[in-house]
Amino acid sequence: MMVSRFDESLQRFCRLARLGPSTIACVAVMMAAHPPALGQQEQTASIVLVRDGTPVHNMICLPNDEADPAAVLALKEYRALVTRATGTEPVRVAEPVEGTPTIFFGRNPWSEEAGVTTEGLESEGFRIRTIGQDIHVVGRDTAGVGAHRVRGSVGMEPGTLFGTYEFLERCYGMLFAWHDELGTIVPPQLDLSIQPIDMKDAPDCLYRQFTKSPAGQANEVYGRRLRLGHPIDVRHEHNWHRIMSPDVYGADHPEWFAEINGKRYPKHYSEKRGGQVCTSNPQVVEHFAKAAIDYFDKTPHSQMFSIAANDGRKFCTCRECLALDSGDVRPDGRRITTDRIIAFSNQVAERVAQVHPDKRLGVIIYLDYKYPPKRVKPHPMLFLVHPTNSGFSQGVYYEGDRWSEAAMERGWHSAAGTFYKYDIWHYDQTPLYMIAPVTKHLIEKCRAQQKHGVDGGYHYVARSYELLGASHYLLARLLWDDDFDAETAERRYYSALYGAAGDSVKNYYDLLESRLVKVFHEGPGDAKKEPMIASFFARYPGANNPGMYLAAYWPILSQMNQMMDRIYFDHRKQMSKDELARLQRLIDHHNYTLHTVNAMVMAGRGLTGSATRGDRKSFETSRSKRDAAIERIEAYRPFYAKLVAEMDAASHTGVIYGRKPTIEVRAPSDFNQ
Repeated sequence: MMVSRFDESLQRFCRLARLGPSTIACVAVMMAAHPPALGQQEQTASIVLVRDGTPVHNMICLPNDEADPAAVLALKEYRALVTRATGTEPVRVAEPVEGTPTIFFGRNPWSEEAGVTTEGLESEGFRIRTIGQDIHVVGRDTAGVGAHRVRGSVGMEPGTLFGTYEFLERCYGMLFAWHDELGTIVPPQLDLSIQPIDMKDAPDCLYRQFTKSPAGQANEVYGRRLRLGHPIDVRHEHNWHRIMSPDVYGADHPEWFAEINGKRYPKHYSEKRGGQVCTSNPQVVEHFAKAAIDYFDKTPHSQMFSIAANDGRKFCTCRECLALDSGDVRPDGRRITTDRIIAFSNQVAERVAQVHPDKRLGVIIYLDYKYPPKRVKPHPMLFLVHPTNSGFSQGVYYEGDRWSEAAMERGWHSAAGTFYKYDIWHYDQTPLYMIAPVTKHLIEKCRAQQKHGVDGGYHYVARSYELLGASHYLLARLLWDDDFDAETAERRYYSALYGAAGDSVKNYYDLLESRLVKVFHEGPGDAKKEPMIASFFARYPGANNPGMYLAAYWPILSQMNQMMDRIYFDHRKQMSKDELARLQRLIDHHNYTLHTVNAMVMAGRGLTGSATRGDRKSFETSRSKRDAAIERIEAYRPFYAKLVAEMDAASHTGVIYGRKPTIEVRAPSDFNQ
């Protein structure tokens, strides 16, 4: 949350004076009208950065071999982006030049002499302060660790880099919508002056990481532009199969592994699923603790070791393990195993804490152990990650009874205080890689989770930016700032990308999202009369159902097409070349979505023998136009196009190309019998 010097002064004054809320409000008005006098070196005159298209300021950072890597990258990013804004590269100098404004990046003797340091900054935080004609951007930076990638296995603080992006957005009007040049909004600057700045900021959430982003770019520099990262390395991968592999220990120690139906089960049942351990066995506890201690001994720089259970189920059913459970069962009758997982993890943590008290142990709270514990409290060393994977479902299961996700979050908040999420906002093949906005629920869910003790998390976004609209950008900023005005930022996002068409593009996404909300919450309605849609709902009764998206869009295909035509024809003359290029990308994804829906529905009619001659012609047209859209998208999102091709070859959309359906497609009337 951003804090200015004025805010700090007001808060400090009110604490000392012990003023009440009404008096504080009056003081705020008075101080705003009569702000404290600035220091002798500080002044209210504006600072000229660009004149006649040429930067008239210098840049200073310590020499690359002396500076922190985040500060070096900050200078490089600033130089590249300002060069793009002005057409001229700003000059890097070794020392300040009298009479020339200078922007300082990271720790350096001149900023220290001016009193601009990292003192008082929170983790990953930065401070931007103008003094005279100089600008100081100083943040908490990790020495010796590059900031150019966002990796779970590498924790670091790139505060100066984050401060530089804040300065570029605030003063140059930039917006980092996509990772590529077309999606990096850099307004041209002919003349630019800024007013004095004195602010600091730091993230409100510790863990901010995306996966399944376009070409993985959220894990590269673009992720930093979105303010993604985490100050400690984060490890919560399924890890029991590495710590205690059935292949290594199963023959000699079958008693270390799960008992299933009276027999020990020292093996996996699918890839690394299963192969769970006997959580009540003291030797297993000691083995896990030793593995963690050995890891920290060998890699003292690492702050976390994962003791997360293997994927899947098949947990131990021996009497001792069952006794660790609370006795609760899920609505579907499955036994809840949370208490045993936490009890086991606590025992490991107690032993590790004796040797490495400042380290963390990553634990996934998942499947039948995603519900809050009843009889045990998690050890403070546990880094709990809650993968409910429901973000894409438009909030249908979020609020509700004791089994709802929000109830789970409140329970974990009560049990552990702080924990982290693992969520999915676009589920790849479930929406058939189509446009599937979820913006309103995303904003509401993030704000609710602020109250539920969620301190960030690991999020699946989407393989192409157009699939979620502004959601990836808004999610990143909500993870940074609890008070972020997402609604205003959403409008600015579309306006920055599409210019005069921005509001209309937002309306297009709103239409699709409103339809998805309706179907997820109310069901498919008349769309279920279509064989393909009815068959998907019969096969997938939950949220993970491609039929949801077909049912949402099938009734509005004409409306979608008319709206997109109006967006283009009504605004194209007012749009810049880049804005039109961005709109064309949206049109490509629109056409892919439109013709995927139509082709799938027509294929369903064909498979059940109900297709007319017109249906067959419509099917052929949609298949051809879908192929053309994929070919265009491949030019700028090749990995996305590759994933679509893989889906077409082996999954649901294969029916468009004559492949065997992945589900039994039947007439809707068959499901009513």
